[in-house]
Amino acid sequence: MRCTLILVGTELLNGATLDTNSVFMAEELNKVGIKIDFKLTVGDSLEKIEKALVFAKQTSDLVILSGGLGATDDDLTKEAIRKFLNKKFIIDDGELEELKEKFKKLNIQFLDKNHKEVEKPEGAISIKNDVGMAPAFYIDGIAAFPGVPRELYNMFPKFLKFYTEKFCVDLDPIYIKDIIVSGIPESILEEKIKEYFIDPNIEYEFLVKDYGIIVRMQTSNRHKITVEKIKEKIYNSIGKYILGEDKEKIEDKIFNILKKKNYSLSVAESCTGGMLSSTFVTIPGISEYFQEGIITYSNESKVSRLKVDKNLIEKYGAVSKEVAEKMVNGLTTDVGISTTGVAGPGGGTQEKPVGLVYIGVKVKEKIVSFKFNFTGDREKIRKKAVLHSLFELYKILEEDE
Repeated sequence: MRCTLILVGTELLNGATLDTNSVFMAEELNKVGIKIDFKLTVGDSLEKIEKALVFAKQTSDLVILSGGLGATDDDLTKEAIRKFLNKKFIIDDGELEELKEKFKKLNIQFLDKNHKEVEKPEGAISIKNDVGMAPAFYIDGIAAFPGVPRELYNMFPKFLKFYTEKFCVDLDPIYIKDIIVSGIPESILEEKIKEYFIDPNIEYEFLVKDYGIIVRMQTSNRHKITVEKIKEKIYNSIGKYILGEDKEKIEDKIFNILKKKNYSLSVAESCTGGMLSSTFVTIPGISEYFQEGIITYSNESKVSRLKVDKNLIEKYGAVSKEVAEKMVNGLTTDVGISTTGVAGPGGGTQEKPVGLVYIGVKVKEKIVSFKFNFTGDREKIRKKAVLHSLFELYKILEEDE
């Protein structure tokens, strides 16, 4: 079963709105075994939506559109589908009354143009919208949903249940295994593990992220055991570089070790400016172990709050191995992390360029530091510093197990 997604909205093309709907739909489609071959994004143009429909229907069993089902003049998805299928519009009296009742409950005036929200091509099956106005609908291998994410999230699972029960009884769910790797260049990673990528039933890809590389294996559920065997070989080959799997977060893995060891945690941040602390406090239950996050941005703060020797800063500079280690040493908890670096865009020198970051890690009596030269803008450098801080701490905690 092959599928094409068509995302409708000029705001998706000009960057005003970020597409999250296709990510959600892809995950839901994977669960039932429907594979996406194409994802098209088109503006609010009747002609362009029709062209997208022509292409999609030529290549896919199922076409799913998101966006353009509202009442305004630029909501053209329904009209494009109607023209493509050569159908006339109908309005179900029950759906119209339900829509009017929604307007009444919200104390919003119902206008003539709002009838458009319950129009559908003749023969279409409606999917009830429990959280918004316009229902979705399905007809002749084409499904159309509003672009509002919470409305899509409400209706899409209901549509999939209907569609798979009627058309896809023998589908095999798609199985995806992600292995998250950090600390090794992509070219070297490929050389170390490419010999395992020989099964024609499994698709392989490398996805480069700010925090590392995702090694992805995708197949049907019946080949899951083969993927697990390949995964074991990858662990044996590059295990020391593996952060985790799938959506597993490294901060959660750190939290589990803190709980097991009953270790307290604190951080001292300079270039990351609270970003590292924020990562930890998103974890439910972390308050029992996370004591404090200190932003010692200035040299004076490093001296007064963390007892870093002023002479040490003058000798080596605030961005240095020595200062990173003294910063983390100034924390009184069992476990600590410090960050100091040049996030840019200014402030870099030939000796200490933008992107240079030192990270200090303490676990009980052990203190070590790490030097990194990150690339990217200010935000990316700070994010990379946070992620690598977590990675280095996790490796040391794992050794301590």
